[in-house]
Amino acid sequence: MDGMHSFNDFFRLGPKQNAMEWMEFLSRKHPAMYRHCVRVAILADKLADELALDDASKRALIIGSFLHDVGVGLFPSELWIPQAKLTSEQLNIRLLHAQAGADLMRSHSELGPEVLEIIRHHHEHYDGSGYPDGLAGEKIPYLARVCAVLDDFDRLVNDSFESGGQPCRVAQAREGIREGAGTRYDEAIVEAFMDIPVSVLQLYVLSPPV
Repeated sequence: MDGMHSFNDFFRLGPKQNAMEWMEFLSRKHPAMYRHCVRVAILADKLADELALDDASKRALIIGSFLHDVGVGLFPSELWIPQAKLTSEQLNIRLLHAQAGADLMRSHSELGPEVLEIIRHHHEHYDGSGYPDGLAGEKIPYLARVCAVLDDFDRLVNDSFESGGQPCRVAQAREGIREGAGTRYDEAIVEAFMDIPVSVLQLYVLSPPV
């Protein structure tokens, strides 16, 4: 992706080199996951404008979105092989990546609390059915609620492509996000996401428009 190197340069402007080193480790261990993190961060820039976030919150959202899956690098790569048949124990281990990533960054970086909250809570659901803490509604940190929408959108349009299949259509992925409003996602954030033009979202799909 053309924006990858420029985004890395943006991240290096801050005193967070240990965090960047962990992401470089993730890029070697799980390249597809790293690419996913880059795309989510770039989309965060677009959604931040729709939400009219201030500069500090926008920066925290972009960095947190970039780092949201840093914890994946701490676990065996085979747990994230697309379409792999995992045991219930392996699935439970996968659920630890959000908490593990936040703990890692708390110990090995100077990141602020808003960024750490994104890493830990991006899999919480608005109805309380997510993880790791089962938070619901406004108890979920706001920027983590934003990242959750972008994380799922990118997975909807790109996961199958990364595993050798065809991507989901943008329109279909947007409908999936819309259907999750009020249960999986914050409705107001979904409304703002829907204001991002389809032509812009299509830029982040890993194949020509279908």
